[in-house]
Amino acid sequence: MEYALWRLRNKMEYSRIAQAFLGDTFTLAQLREVHEAVLQRPLDPANFRRTIEASRAVVPTGQRLTGTRHRPPRLYRYDASAALVDNGPLPI
Repeated sequence: MEYALWRLRNKMEYSRIAQAFLGDTFTLAQLREVHEAVLQRPLDPANFRRTIEASRAVVPTGQRLTGTRHRPPRLYRYDASAALVDNGPLPI
């Protein structure tokens, strides 16, 4: 079990493994929560957003999450044409 968790944490840095825990569309907060759960540490929301947007691994769908009390967050999806290998690992 420890080995599986270790592998998952390492793959989180260079792959789209988080996509397995999310739907086709997701908010950046949901993506950050997946990373935090796997890495077992909190991540700064602003730094996480900048890192993910700079990686170009996700793209906005143009839609927003409905049913929220405040300003609805944007929905994103993974960009299948973006290659993480070209961009290097995500520095999270």
